Amino acid sequence: MTDTTPERVTVQVLLNVGDIAELVTPDHDYRNPVRVPAADIARDAGLPTNELPGRKFTAVPDGEGFRGYRLVDDPRL
Repeated sequence: MTDTTPERVTVQVLLNVGDIAELVTPDHDYRNPVRVPAADIARDAGLPTNELPGRKFTAVPDGEGFRGYRLVDDPRL
């Protein structure tokens, strides 16, 4: 039996531009960040959008972006 669960990757939020978060990923550096809705990260991680910049998360690539964001080194745990 083969495990087809997508591998989680580490992403970092550079900044928010309006409702969009710019992410650095293993495949995208600061010159070409991935842009995703900040609300998606905030919802998954349980944080307000204004606390996202500078933080690292793990997430699952889904073809369009990412899903299942989890805060790395979450001090609440």
